[in-house]
Amino acid sequence: MKRNEQLIENTWKIEDIYPNLDVFYEELENAKKQSKELLKYKDHLKDASSLYAYLKKYEELSERLYTLDCYTSLLSDQDGSNAFYQDLKGKANIVVTEIHSQQAFFEVELLKLSDVETYFEKEPGLKRYKRFIQDIYRLKPYTLSMEKEELLAGCQDIFSSSERAFYILNDVDTKFEDVIDAKGNVLPLTTGSYVDYLESADETLRKSAFENMYAAYGKVQNTMASLLNSQCKMLKYQSDLRGYSNALEASTNKNGVPSSVYKNLIAQVHKDIAPLHKYMNVRKKALNKDKLNMYDLYVPLVKEFDKKITFETAKQEALASVSLLGKEYVEAYEKGLNSRWIDVYENEGKRSGAYSCGVPCHPFVLLNHTDTLRSEFTLAHEMGHAMHSYMSFKHQPFIDSDYKIFVAEVASTCNEALLMHYLLERTTDKKERAYLINYLLEQYRGTMYRQAMLAEFEMLINEEVAKNNTLSAELLNKINHDLNAFYYGEDVIVDAPIDLEWAKIPHLYMNFYLYQYATSFCASMAISQKLLKGNQEDIENYLNFLKGGCSKSPIDLLKMAGVDMTSPQPIHDAICQFDQLVDEFDELINCK
Repeated sequence: MKRNEQLIENTWKIEDIYPNLDVFYEELENAKKQSKELLKYKDHLKDASSLYAYLKKYEELSERLYTLDCYTSLLSDQDGSNAFYQDLKGKANIVVTEIHSQQAFFEVELLKLSDVETYFEKEPGLKRYKRFIQDIYRLKPYTLSMEKEELLAGCQDIFSSSERAFYILNDVDTKFEDVIDAKGNVLPLTTGSYVDYLESADETLRKSAFENMYAAYGKVQNTMASLLNSQCKMLKYQSDLRGYSNALEASTNKNGVPSSVYKNLIAQVHKDIAPLHKYMNVRKKALNKDKLNMYDLYVPLVKEFDKKITFETAKQEALASVSLLGKEYVEAYEKGLNSRWIDVYENEGKRSGAYSCGVPCHPFVLLNHTDTLRSEFTLAHEMGHAMHSYMSFKHQPFIDSDYKIFVAEVASTCNEALLMHYLLERTTDKKERAYLINYLLEQYRGTMYRQAMLAEFEMLINEEVAKNNTLSAELLNKINHDLNAFYYGEDVIVDAPIDLEWAKIPHLYMNFYLYQYATSFCASMAISQKLLKGNQEDIENYLNFLKGGCSKSPIDLLKMAGVDMTSPQPIHDAICQFDQLVDEFDELINCK
């Protein structure tokens, strides 16, 4: 389907940002003018009044730039084949980059002010920016001289070269051999079709896809290892330069999260690994195999259950599942579903996958809905993000509205948990219940256990680099093999190709990002359990978390919602829930 063939009601209403292109161009020019006006404060941030005057205008400029960037990104993503949209995005990117460079003086000059804490009393308006200022000062011990900071800023393009090279090698130059199914049919293998093949009931197809995928990475493993080694060395260089004890501390501290949270996750998952081994045993029996192979981990265990879920049904059920969150939340959610916040269906040139983009006017959600259970949960997930953005923008000044990555997946996964509860409560069909629980178990395995395993891999390889060891393909393969053996246990054969899994993980170039999927999942499971008990105080606490934006540290915001991620308890509790679900699932699929 071409973009112009989409029904208007199934597309997002981008005119809600700017009614026409004339307004966009006007805002682009306004941003350039405003940035030039702010340059007069360079070398003149001397007191409370000048700091307040600058920040007031800087906040306006930041919101303007953010909106310009969102607008062009949404246009580009709805149809990447549209050259005009790509050109528009390019124009906006140039302006945004130039302005960020022009305003780079601010943080350096701010950190020169020794008595800034007294400014909040001298100029009451500055209290609006207190968190923003304190967050910059929090990193002062790790901030270098202006000359060194300028040198580092100029090296950012060089520092990202390993990541760029990975994407070119992974997305363009790595070619996969066709796969063969049990009937002898030859099928094309792509990164997109790979998971579909692994979910097939056809074991011949699964094995062929698994072996051919990693055979391709085997051919480039030494190059991939060199790129990952360079990435980790770059992290070590920057963390050493700034005075951090290691690269992990440097990455987590940037988001205001202690590195102990990362280590707690891995330690607790190690202690509670038994339920995953139990699940592998249940999976082994369900597939009637003596041992599972790595290509058996994704195939659904409940056969012959295929329920078509239209977008209208998905909307109704997703909305009903959040009814306990109260009037303000539900009314905004319903408005989002029915007022063209969402771009629903696939079209030629449209970006794949799904995401939510928070914009001051209202959030926008990109989907590629396919009338499946997975698509229904994707809707719930992205609307969770959207409502988090909506509540943050509504209740926080722009400067405090952008929530940190550490909490980003909590609201989305919490909505998935509420939808799952809603569906399980209403089904009377044992096969459907088993199907839903199987889906949920895979969420636990993929989002909690697997992401924890990958996070542990990332920690271990950075520790090797810290000891001045080189990350060879042989070393990376061994580390990954040993982790898979530990996590999946004796019922799973760690087939040699899986050793190369590290070579296809783009998140390893995102600097200790992966662990946040697992911690967010555990936090959201804890929160959803509180919400489902119906205690009004717990509901209000969660809504206040959503309204919090980045007005507090991620850890403190989650404490508002009743979850302490500095403790391993939420991780243990999530695994206990997983363990109970494994037992119920085992009983459901084995009852006659």
